[in-house]
Amino acid sequence: MRRSSRSGFTLIELMIVVGIIGILVVVLVAVLFNAMSKGEIKTAENFVSNVIPAAISKWQDETGKDNNTYPASPNLTDGESYWQGNAELFAELVDKPKKAGKDPYVKSDEYVEGEEGGKKVFLDPWHKYYIYRNYSQKKSASGKTPRYAGRRYNENTYDIISRGPDGQLYELQGENDDIYNGLQ
Repeated sequence: MRRSSRSGFTLIELMIVVGIIGILVVVLVAVLFNAMSKGEIKTAENFVSNVIPAAISKWQDETGKDNNTYPASPNLTDGESYWQGNAELFAELVDKPKKAGKDPYVKSDEYVEGEEGGKKVFLDPWHKYYIYRNYSQKKSASGKTPRYAGRRYNENTYDIISRGPDGQLYELQGENDDIYNGLQ
């Protein structure tokens, strides 16, 4: 006797189904990575545009500083020592209030803590330290007027900058993906 009805799938049909599932998985993974990347960018934007400005405003109010006074940063030129401004900002907004028995100006769930040069610093979503520079201070702790070479995003106040997903500051070629306060 010969069977006239077919049962099961052919090899070609199975390969087509597996191929379609593979394509769907690749598309899903691409969409997820894109969403994660956008989430990291939004986290950095929130930190530099909302968290730090709110913390500095609270610091100004509680320490009796005027609205044009910001936490100090060292006398720096462009280069690898940018972490020092971040370390001083971290000390002023987190460590000093804790030592005084007060709540820090930046809540622990609003930042990632790292270490550079043996000092605590704020890290961006890509685990690089943020860059902090105060342009409004008249004199540094050493009594010298701070000088800065390079680009300034906020000329008369301060910059808090993430170098973005690529980790490069001030790209000379290509698109600048730096994330900084005052970014519109």
